[in-house]
Amino acid sequence: MPTRARAVSRADVAKLAGVSPSAVSLVLNGRGDELRLSKEIQERIRDAAATLRYVPNSAARAMVGQRHLTVGVVTTHPPSKLRLPIFEDVMVGAVEGATRRQHTVKFLPPVLESQSYDVFGVLRDAQVDGVVVHNLDWLARELADWRTPVVHIGLGVQAGDLPLDQVGSISTDECGGLREAARHLIDGGRTEVVMVAGATGGGEPLPRLRAFADEFTSRGLSPPRHIDPGPWTWSSQHGYRATMEALDRWPDATAVHAGNDWMAVGAMHAIHESGRRIPDDIALVGFGDFPMCAYLTPPLTSVRWPLHEVGVRAVTMLVGQMNGERDGVGSVELPTELVVRQSSAGVPD
Repeated sequence: MPTRARAVSRADVAKLAGVSPSAVSLVLNGRGDELRLSKEIQERIRDAAATLRYVPNSAARAMVGQRHLTVGVVTTHPPSKLRLPIFEDVMVGAVEGATRRQHTVKFLPPVLESQSYDVFGVLRDAQVDGVVVHNLDWLARELADWRTPVVHIGLGVQAGDLPLDQVGSISTDECGGLREAARHLIDGGRTEVVMVAGATGGGEPLPRLRAFADEFTSRGLSPPRHIDPGPWTWSSQHGYRATMEALDRWPDATAVHAGNDWMAVGAMHAIHESGRRIPDDIALVGFGDFPMCAYLTPPLTSVRWPLHEVGVRAVTMLVGQMNGERDGVGSVELPTELVVRQSSAGVPD
């Protein structure tokens, strides 16, 4: 088993740069001019910190008297065509969780798939006490290796192995909500079902879609048919086009499950344009339970995704971790639930 890396200390940086530890602290906090240090010395300190991948242990300072903490948030940068409230809802929850405790949230540069990410440069410059990362298990592991308090949020995809004795992990039981949705449709006599949903960025089907399909096969029914618009295709436009294709290929469909509520909006328009009625001819189920669901015509059945609570809990765990509390690490899974509305009511003739 590989040896865990020793956290780099301020003294290590000072030794490499040939200065005092106090000079390191002041320079890395942007106060080097107070010591009237030359630009050359300040640059040497920064270079030494970068070479050693040093991140100031501001969390330790917070535990010895500093009440105000700064929480960093790092997420993946979605393609420009992606239109989901998922990021907004989680981040609003994170901000709320921090402000309740008089802490600050600082949004760090997103991780772009096409670029390398200078983890330690970002953390050093941002001066955060801990980090919440979204769907970036590799980054959570790397931060933990360098003793940086971190909580990982995993949504939609499976996270890899995390050192849960040192990392907080929050996820949602998306599969449970989709199984409930499948049972709801089956019990209502809706067994000719089409799934309209894209894959993840890696092209793999979402685990929750597999769970939805498995509920049908476990009852001896044919698995739902599937239209995949392509990776990261989750907009209303994609839902509309995919549903039009699905209804053309399988006109006997009695239900459509859209991968999220935005796709369901597009699916709803496609169903109406085809001359079918919701729910009389075809049922429609979304995912997310975004606020608009209750105001569509008809109101949309959807699986409630507790995204706001995820953000709140992530910050709560992180602050606990920075304060040495046991509930600051480990794994937490929040439940999802089916919210039944008019779009899936009734039994087809």
